[in-house]
Amino acid sequence: MKIDINKNVYDLVTENKDLKQTLINIGFDALENPLMFNTMAKKMSIKRGAKMLGIEDVDKKLEDNGYEVIDSSTDKDVIHRKKLIKEYIKRLTDGESLESVRADFVKNFENVSSAEIMDAEEELLSSGIDKKEVRKLCDVHSALFHDMTEKEKNDLTYDHPFLRYMEEENIKIKEIIKKSLREEDFSEDLGKIGPHYKKKGDLIYPILKVKYNKPGPSDVMWAVDVEIGKALKKSIKGKNKTLLVETLKRAEEMTYKEDSILYPLVDDNLSKEDLDLLYKDLQDYDENLVIEEKESIKDTKEKEENYVYFKKGKLRLDQLEALLDTIEMEITFVDENDINSYYNDNQGAKIFKRPESSLGREVYTCHPPHVEPIVRGLVKDFKNKKRDSFKLVKKLGDKDFAISYYAVRDKEGTYKGVLETVQDLSFYKDHLSK
Repeated sequence: MKIDINKNVYDLVTENKDLKQTLINIGFDALENPLMFNTMAKKMSIKRGAKMLGIEDVDKKLEDNGYEVIDSSTDKDVIHRKKLIKEYIKRLTDGESLESVRADFVKNFENVSSAEIMDAEEELLSSGIDKKEVRKLCDVHSALFHDMTEKEKNDLTYDHPFLRYMEEENIKIKEIIKKSLREEDFSEDLGKIGPHYKKKGDLIYPILKVKYNKPGPSDVMWAVDVEIGKALKKSIKGKNKTLLVETLKRAEEMTYKEDSILYPLVDDNLSKEDLDLLYKDLQDYDENLVIEEKESIKDTKEKEENYVYFKKGKLRLDQLEALLDTIEMEITFVDENDINSYYNDNQGAKIFKRPESSLGREVYTCHPPHVEPIVRGLVKDFKNKKRDSFKLVKKLGDKDFAISYYAVRDKEGTYKGVLETVQDLSFYKDHLSK
């Protein structure tokens, strides 16, 4: 049976059920996870997956299992198109006018996908061309593709709310840029461009590079974002209108590059699970240009045994205990029923002994009679929301210790217990005295 290793794994396995086990046997272990198969496999080709997983000679291994392997990425027409794109970019770099190069481009291409544009850029990077040289192309080659990608953009609609949100915010950026260019105005709205770039830098560029082996945006667009941000600040600070106009034109090109290259690239490659996570992460950003009621995203991650799952991440039980014991402070947790529930076992001598035998008992039983009323009063204040914390510094022997008590509440404000921490301040005291 013929299989195209440049085609996504999900479609190939759907066509041939036996292929799934073959791929698992040669190293695609993640396909055993139904969630991974229904998400990542839809976005990942055998060829790219083998490269990411370090599986060598994947075509030979498949042939050994009776498959006839083809690779559509080696098609002569595809190679020729990539070669032409790179030639056009080189001509621009050599100083040829944009209009002259664009005329040849339109003559030789009926259409070009954003994926081919990015592939050509990545080949330039991988061929050894300095990143700074490729970054110079960022402003001009996005303009080069305006005519050819406009039809693609007009028909484009995104199913996922993360991409819809980023696209809408990009529209707002365009409005700000056009108004500022028209009026050559140093308006406060220019400060809204930076937070939009911050979202791209935090959320989109890293995951494309690290998880999906698409380094182009990270290596080129991210650096240009930074250049634009710095130039904007400089123009505003110095009231330099010439620099402002020049920088806004670069920012305008970036908005087009986002629409025609970046977001289609994200849509083509990222799994729904990853897009869901990015959409959730948007909630941590305050400076938003688009006001919307965030859609609820259901957590579909399959939970593995021996892990504790948090809002942001997971830890194995052994990792969690080691982490808490590594923190240079004594930690005690008393639950909402005033029961001693947890003590960490940090390095070094303990200032306050916490016998294991006291676990499961009321916290008040650990204090002498004259201290018990004080503890009860503090816990009562925490429960009644009269206090959120109580802190003091106490000298014990020749050292100062920070002793802190915190009311632990969930996001809805429901009381969960008391956290006590005891920290040796010697390092900070010595540092501040120098």
